Amino acid sequence: MVRIFSLTAAAAALALSTAGAAGEKESKTDAVAVSMTNDAGTPVKLVEFDGEFELLKTSSRLRVWRSHLGYTITVDADGKPTDCALDDEFRRKYVNTKLCSVLLKHHKFEPARDEANEPVAGHYTNRLSYMALREKF
Repeated sequence: MVRIFSLTAAAAALALSTAGAAGEKESKTDAVAVSMTNDAGTPVKLVEFDGEFELLKTSSRLRVWRSHLGYTITVDADGKPTDCALDDEFRRKYVNTKLCSVLLKHHKFEPARDEANEPVAGHYTNRLSYMALREKF
């Protein structure tokens, strides 16, 4: 019994120590862009994401009740988004498909470039906070 309490207390202390300060706001996005090559070129660059309201509307219609939405978009050498994968997929495939279609439609990119400054395919990874999106509207 004592051992269980000490593990629970240790877990609670760890959770409190890793949480931000009370007045600190959570990061709105955690975007990471990666080129598909292993050289020292430049990664995919996000030019614009104009689908925040559409994503909120679609998520509401689909009854998505999560705090964040993590995703990876594959970008071709022309800068066009070609594929989408959610970090935590939903059981219903149509939810994944619908959310990805909104993400693909509303992202605009500059392609990744290799060392010779030639455009190459790459990946763009991001995590959106629904709370931060709701605050905008």
